[in-house]
Amino acid sequence: MPRRKGLITTYGTLFAVKTLGRLGEREAIRVIDGIVNSKVEIGIGDDCAALDVGDRYLLITTDMMAAKTHVPKGMSPYDIGWTLVAINLSDIAAMGGIPEGVVAAIGITRGHPIDYLEQIVDGMNDCAQRFGTSIVGGDTKEHDSLTLCGTAIGHVKKDEILLRKGAKSGDLVVVSGELGTAGAGYFSLKRSLGLSEAEGVLKRPWPRIKEARVLASSGVVTSCMDISDGLSSSIYELSKNSGLTYEIDYASIPKAKEVEMAFHDTERQKSLVLNFGDDFELLFTVNRESEEELRRLSVKADCPFSVIGKVTSGEENILVDDGKREKLENLGYEHFRTRQS
Repeated sequence: MPRRKGLITTYGTLFAVKTLGRLGEREAIRVIDGIVNSKVEIGIGDDCAALDVGDRYLLITTDMMAAKTHVPKGMSPYDIGWTLVAINLSDIAAMGGIPEGVVAAIGITRGHPIDYLEQIVDGMNDCAQRFGTSIVGGDTKEHDSLTLCGTAIGHVKKDEILLRKGAKSGDLVVVSGELGTAGAGYFSLKRSLGLSEAEGVLKRPWPRIKEARVLASSGVVTSCMDISDGLSSSIYELSKNSGLTYEIDYASIPKAKEVEMAFHDTERQKSLVLNFGDDFELLFTVNRESEEELRRLSVKADCPFSVIGKVTSGEENILVDDGKREKLENLGYEHFRTRQS
């Protein structure tokens, strides 16, 4: 057989090798899932792995940050440390869990000042304590560029766990908070727009731990995940897990006021709300009889919960915008692919 050099040769025909750039992160995860032999009940494909420990699940999640792809202009070392912990705690929240500890590995160059490392750890420590947990260990290594990896551990009662699967036809689709804030902050930093509140949301994400606990204990949530990579891709993931489709009303999506400040063009605004991500809000479904209960839960959580659509049994996910029905494309942020500029 011919030696491979970027192309596979078979009977004189050339086929391009499948690269990560062609597949994207989500398909790469499915490839990995097809290789590993996981023995946990809930593993790859949800926000956390869940290990059976009696009447509870032990939740474990890990997330990585690299300076080149995760640290926008204007992000301080304190912000970097805060974000590392927050994005991991957001996964614990998405499963309805209570965080118990965070470990962090820091790869950093020998040329970084010691106070830069100290500020990263200050941010990690403050975020962990703000959400009722602590940094319990980790590792430091020399690296040619700043790279960090966090792992959060939590727990949840078995009858309260929130999963990506479980939605039923007719369920209401709901989001917490507002969407587009972090995206507006990103473009504000990039273009010096001065949208300080939005920039703050981007730099210091706020995991919805308290809000998710209210939802988990209510018994009305049928599926849930966090919106880290954009609403459209999150809808796609819930749809894939439930085997159903979703119909979203664009006008009902709660949009941050900064979205219109970041872009005057309505199509760019729409893309920001649907596809950008980094808001770390919760996307969840509830049974259709729970709309009144949802209002009570919103007050209890001190967070707006907005119904933005319904679960259906159609052929594809649909976006309804100004009376027009169109396919809701899966266009959220995905590693190994280029983010919109």
